Amino acid sequence: MGRRRKKRGHGALLLIVELILGIVILIGFFGVGAYFLCPLKNVKVEGTDLYTSEEIQGYILDDEYSGNAMYAFIKNKMFPKGDAEFIDSFDVKLTSMNSLTIVCNEKKILGYLIQEDGNYVYFDYNGRIAEISQTFVDRGYMKVEGVSCENPERGKKLTIGKEQIGYLTSLIKILQKNNLMPNVVSYDENSHIILSYETYNISLGSSVYLEEKIDRVLRILPQLDGLHGTLHLENYSSASTDIVFEKDNYSDE
Repeated sequence: MGRRRKKRGHGALLLIVELILGIVILIGFFGVGAYFLCPLKNVKVEGTDLYTSEEIQGYILDDEYSGNAMYAFIKNKMFPKGDAEFIDSFDVKLTSMNSLTIVCNEKKILGYLIQEDGNYVYFDYNGRIAEISQTFVDRGYMKVEGVSCENPERGKKLTIGKEQIGYLTSLIKILQKNNLMPNVVSYDENSHIILSYETYNISLGSSVYLEEKIDRVLRILPQLDGLHGTLHLENYSSASTDIVFEKDNYSDE
């Protein structure tokens, strides 16, 4: 009985060794084949114009073996690159035995504010900081004025004050829903907000009756076409629904 058990154990061990050896041989054949058959001849970069194709390739294909398409593909699937300015992630795709496509997924940015040190703090639709940079990206992002962000950190909420951030995030959702995003959002000394568009401003005042104010703005907007001035809603309430449009002095209207 003891000898039979030993023979069975020996046979199982031999089977495992043979299996491992077979896998090693297959990997070896695969590696040799990939080395000779998959030299990297063509790289395409998509998804961003913030960096040149050469800069992206230099960042992703960053070692001596990256001249092989299969190696570069497997490496970047196992150890994906991240943490580049304004780029959230990279997808490396093997499009043929000799070519790769690098897809750059840019960070989703809504707006920015400028710090006293000259840094730009970019944030997303939830008021979360997406990037802190000395680089200004001219993408038509909404600018926020009248507040500063204390000790900003990527991934954290804007630290512009609890009242201000609550007002801003609520306002953004309503404006986005109604396709009414401004060029600039300005806070005054009372944390009241003014929205600036191409030819006119909308003074919203506090966050009280915010949805009602935006609803009235949407009804009035067609009448403001071509006008220069400020639409005042800071005193709007259920008891006082009068809205005044104050023309700029230089307006020809």
